[in-house]
Amino acid sequence: MKRTSLFFLFSFVVIVSGNALATPVDEGKAALEAGQYEIAVKAFSKGVEEGDLAASYYLAQMLEVGLGVNVDVSAAVRLYKKAAEGGHLRAVNKLALMHYRGEAGIHQDYQEAARLFRIAADKGDRNALFNLGKMTFEGAGVPKDVKLALAFYKKAAEQDHILALNTLGALYLAGASGEADKVRARRYFERSASFGNAVGLFEVARVILEEGTAAQNLINAHTYLNLASARSHPRAPQALQELTALMSPEEVLQAQAQARSFLPETHEGDQ
Repeated sequence: MKRTSLFFLFSFVVIVSGNALATPVDEGKAALEAGQYEIAVKAFSKGVEEGDLAASYYLAQMLEVGLGVNVDVSAAVRLYKKAAEGGHLRAVNKLALMHYRGEAGIHQDYQEAARLFRIAADKGDRNALFNLGKMTFEGAGVPKDVKLALAFYKKAAEQDHILALNTLGALYLAGASGEADKVRARRYFERSASFGNAVGLFEVARVILEEGTAAQNLINAHTYLNLASARSHPRAPQALQELTALMSPEEVLQAQAQARSFLPETHEGDQ
């Protein structure tokens, strides 16, 4: 057999083996990302039949909003409950949110929401940690405890939960744990900004300007405001125009060059 024939035979075997290893959830997620919703529904449905908890969660999401299938909120809730009972943390968090908001035929119950958030938070789910922190900060369903709420927010922020990063930045800036701590606030906002988050970018610019109006501060703040404006932060365009008017043409060009070179870090969003 010729070497080229052997190569194509080997390639065929590798491709077939790779497809054989793909799970229904893998196939469904790939189809979902490609906008092939009906194929995704079929793949996730197969996964549900095989007892895959993640498949139940993803199919529930599609049923809830009507992607590739007619909207069926009741069926979605049943699948969320099935996945949650099996220990799927995102499903637990989703059910907790439904109790928190009082939606999808589930009555609003802060205590039940907090109980469910706690289950997922204890196992490290960053969304649940953030949500439990919010409830603890507000005193909804649990005793109000700012110190404990900050601890929950910090655990979520350690996993780069964007809302937790921005919330901690705002709380430290406002002095929620005592005196205002701009150093900590800036650190959390900068982490959020590193992912290209508009709020993080805008708030870093604000903190920089509060530190002084030296030329480099203006240049750096302009960079962040420019990036925030490009990401549709509602207050950034006006702030950018006002700051530009205070800068020399050379400073503006330097700031724009910095903005062009900005490369956001990849953020693993929740699915």
